[in-house]
Amino acid sequence: MRTATIYNFLLEANLMAGAAILLMVVVRKFLRKPLGNRLIYFLWLLIAIRLLCPLALANPFINEFRPYYLDDQAIRPIAGQLKIRFEDAVDSLRRLARSDKGSWVYQGARSIVDGMYYGTLTRLLMQLYLLGTGAVALFFGVSNVRFRRKLKLSRIEEISGKLREQYLDVCKERKIKPIPVWFVDPLPSACLVGVVRPYIALPLTAAPQEAVHVLTHEVCHYKGGDHWFTILRLLCCVVHWFSPLVWLAAFMSRTDGELACDSRVVRPLSPEDRLKYSNTLVLAASKRYAPGVGVLATGMTMTGRKLQNRVRSILNYGRAVKWLMAVFAVLACMALVLTFFTAEAVDVGADRYLRDIQGFYSVSAGEDGTFSSPPTINSIPADTAVRYALQAMQDMFDADVSDTSNLTVSVDFQASSSQGIFMSSYWYFAITDRMSGDHYDVFIQAVDGSVLDIIGPGHG
Repeated sequence: MRTATIYNFLLEANLMAGAAILLMVVVRKFLRKPLGNRLIYFLWLLIAIRLLCPLALANPFINEFRPYYLDDQAIRPIAGQLKIRFEDAVDSLRRLARSDKGSWVYQGARSIVDGMYYGTLTRLLMQLYLLGTGAVALFFGVSNVRFRRKLKLSRIEEISGKLREQYLDVCKERKIKPIPVWFVDPLPSACLVGVVRPYIALPLTAAPQEAVHVLTHEVCHYKGGDHWFTILRLLCCVVHWFSPLVWLAAFMSRTDGELACDSRVVRPLSPEDRLKYSNTLVLAASKRYAPGVGVLATGMTMTGRKLQNRVRSILNYGRAVKWLMAVFAVLACMALVLTFFTAEAVDVGADRYLRDIQGFYSVSAGEDGTFSSPPTINSIPADTAVRYALQAMQDMFDADVSDTSNLTVSVDFQASSSQGIFMSSYWYFAITDRMSGDHYDVFIQAVDGSVLDIIGPGHG
């Protein structure tokens, strides 16, 4: 697999998801109450999908975004624009420093320019990326193994008696299949551990009055699938370890996961029970412990201002505005789909363009039966362009174009790039009069239909 394929994915995913992460900072701050904690947590799922899914859908509008001087067709337009802009910036720096060619600025800029030209820099960056990915994955793996091993060695026994009966009642009330619950000592705070075979770890020292609230909280984590979301969070950090915004999103989504879980817990509770539940949170916070962001486990603990906001959200729990939630969710899903339309329209089949050119003896596409490039969005249609070509033949060479049934036409389209002979996109027509044997090459500007060049009998 070419490194360009990975660069395309990483750059597109980070640009699209990065903008969404910054938008989420605003949404969390000002729209949490009307949208609700659960919808905000769902929005993080959409961002995770964009970060992890390498899908690229064809978008004819993106054709216009390809840089003129980008010859490598494996590099899609967004990555190409960044590549060209970066090259221009470094080359400008090199030219500014060329008065002192021995300086580190000049030598460094020249090395970067040469490295990008010969591909050595991109290979080095890919090696660094893969090294970082492996290091982060190893760190998360070791952290989880140590955490799970420590809990396994500290497990005492499964809950039993009255507490188990209360736990089963909670599962029945929340309509969820019970999972194992183990007393663990030492363990400062309860947590939902694992993904494939999850279980709840409960501190042996948990007070009876808070144990039910703690178990309800972890059951709601399990019901909401938060243990699966932890995998997505870790994968995002592994794949995009170089992005500060992705790490910020990981921490913010973890917080919002706890708030969303609180919303599930307190939804059926009375105001009095909500107060008791918030007191449990405060007691848990005094332990000042929670599994790290890289561990496949959930935790109740949250301290400082986050805890204050969390308690305030529980005590002032109110219903979100349902119609606004629905509209926002639909728009967010539509926006997610649109962010995947980052590939050029690769279908250069000429049939649908040639179909409109009628009345000629024969009409065909370029040499291989297709166009060199797909016509761009703002280009004039092929049948309009051929009329301009015929008019140019008549004006320049006094060609008889009244009867087109004697003319054979070969049509091609060239997008503006370093591969073309002009700096603008154009239609190319190779027209031959079967009766006289005269041949014409006509180049028509794709945007306004002006004649870029025309070559006919006895002409250059």
